[in-house]
Amino acid sequence: MVENENKESWIWFLELLFKDLDIKEDGVGWVFISDKHKGLIPACQVVVLSAEIRFCVRHMWTNFIKLFPGKVLKDQMWKCARDTTMPYYLKDMEEMNDLDKDAYKWMTHEDRPPRHWCRAFFNTTNNCDIMDNNICKSFNAVIVDARKKTHITIFEEIRWKLMKRIQMRRQITDKYDNICLKPRDTLEKNKIKSANCTPTFNGGDRFEVENIQETKNVVDLRLRTCSCRRWDLTGISCKHVVSAIYWKREAPEDYVTECYLKKTYMAIYNNFIYPINSIDMWLRCEGPAILPPSYSRMPGRSKSTKRKKDQSEKFKDAYENTEGKLGRQQRSLKCGFCGIIGHNKITCHRRLHPKENKKRKANNEGHQISDQLKKPKRPPMTLNEMRAKARNNAKNQREKYDVAKAAKLAATNSSSSRVRHSQVGARPVQSTAAPTSRLSQNIVAPTSRLAQSSVALNSRPRQSASATSTRASQRIRNRSVKGDD
Repeated sequence: MVENENKESWIWFLELLFKDLDIKEDGVGWVFISDKHKGLIPACQVVVLSAEIRFCVRHMWTNFIKLFPGKVLKDQMWKCARDTTMPYYLKDMEEMNDLDKDAYKWMTHEDRPPRHWCRAFFNTTNNCDIMDNNICKSFNAVIVDARKKTHITIFEEIRWKLMKRIQMRRQITDKYDNICLKPRDTLEKNKIKSANCTPTFNGGDRFEVENIQETKNVVDLRLRTCSCRRWDLTGISCKHVVSAIYWKREAPEDYVTECYLKKTYMAIYNNFIYPINSIDMWLRCEGPAILPPSYSRMPGRSKSTKRKKDQSEKFKDAYENTEGKLGRQQRSLKCGFCGIIGHNKITCHRRLHPKENKKRKANNEGHQISDQLKKPKRPPMTLNEMRAKARNNAKNQREKYDVAKAAKLAATNSSSSRVRHSQVGARPVQSTAAPTSRLSQNIVAPTSRLAQSSVALNSRPRQSASATSTRASQRIRNRSVKGDD
């Protein structure tokens, strides 16, 4: 806790940090990631001359999109920052220049040299390729409530949280194997990617690894280097190195840097923060009183330190927080002339009644009655119940299909039989070319005989059309002969 954020306060902080961490040789092998705070970079140039200083790319991108919005430029900016080799970096910067010349000038400005934010310029002795300051942001999010309190309470809450976190990390690390969790996940992903690589051994310690994209990289297992520089930056074997290690019938876990091993991680969390009594049991000391830092009020209205939320976040918080208000509720109009709610002076002659608010109409008794009338919700079905329901539905559908099929078949048979009977009953009409005398004899025939003849016709087997026509013609010839006689 300091008065202001300036060069002197940062120098004082860094000197204490060097003393506590026992940093020697002007910070060789250490990396400081900055959000470009006021006075931090000049202080680092005084105290940590040999340490590597990086800029948070996340904050750079926040300032970048204010001037150059768009997803294409955003992706190209992050692509340039993630490049691990100089040829790829120069190629992507040329593409940025083709997309937007002003964006290219902004990224190559002298205030933002690429050695502070591009992986192609990072030092390979630190085993660190981090480009953002998310670790500090997560720590600030944990202590955000404590920062609003007095200085002694702030330090006490930070001490208690760190004491709890160290013990928690120690318990989690005990469950690990030889390698920590996140480095192991990265290594397993590289093992899968190594299937697309083909190593070629030169007889010594070097391999020429060809990718599926027809690009080649050189791997040196003795010096633990790869031309893609991912193994050099992180200390975790990349896909080219894994393919070369598999060619030698060795385990990739043996080539992981010691900083990712379990014993190193346990050594970091080997310290303890001892518990202390509460402030009411502290004794007064004879030293000077601890005074708060000086406060200088800036001109103008004070700004809120709380982050402004996006519109989608506001809606999300409103739906999740059912107890809070969703917004201001509009009240009914009240006439200034007659004092009745529901209209104003202009529409007073209409005498409109106030609108009923359906949401507020239900009283407590109504809610109780509705709760009693509501049926209890059915519990969710188990897997066996769901299978039985599916079988019953399939059985019902099958039965309906069989009934519909039988009804359709019966309707088809009945229609075919009706057509057959109509054809048989129409045959006597076609053969009525007999003389008048013969026709009169048939007419005066008794009814019983007519019925017998109709039954005989219906029961007579069906004949072909050619036979019927032949017999009719023969019958006509015979009758004509008799008439001549």
